[in-house]
Amino acid sequence: MRPILRILSLLVLSGFCALGMDRLDALSQIESRDNDRAVGSHHEVSRYQILPAFWTRAWAGRQPAGGSRNPADPVAAKLVVKCIMQARCRVFASRYHRAPDDFEYYLLWHRPACYIGRPIPRPISASEAERGRRFACLCQSRTEVAMR
Repeated sequence: MRPILRILSLLVLSGFCALGMDRLDALSQIESRDNDRAVGSHHEVSRYQILPAFWTRAWAGRQPAGGSRNPADPVAAKLVVKCIMQARCRVFASRYHRAPDDFEYYLLWHRPACYIGRPIPRPISASEAERGRRFACLCQSRTEVAMR
């Protein structure tokens, strides 16, 4: 390959690696493909597919400055997910003495009982594990760039 083409191809590839998603962007992609109006089979709402009970609890006692409580509002949904996941990550860290990796983070979102000490009603399914691996792959480029 000619030197200039090789350099260009390396730049393009490194640009793709730099595009690694943060966890909340990857979560939105896995859960609903960034569809703010998505409603799941258990009435989950928003791009993150938040159960209504969690949505209500996350907003309890909060007065967002100029914010919306509408699940279709991506800013409001992100606030709710941050609230939920900060609590779950704290419990995980106190139990395992470390932060969750990307795969564990996804399962903390999707199946928190698996990691925070509640009885597990059923094992993690193959499709849940696959989504967890896809989530970790979406986040991987972000991690690799941060380590450089």
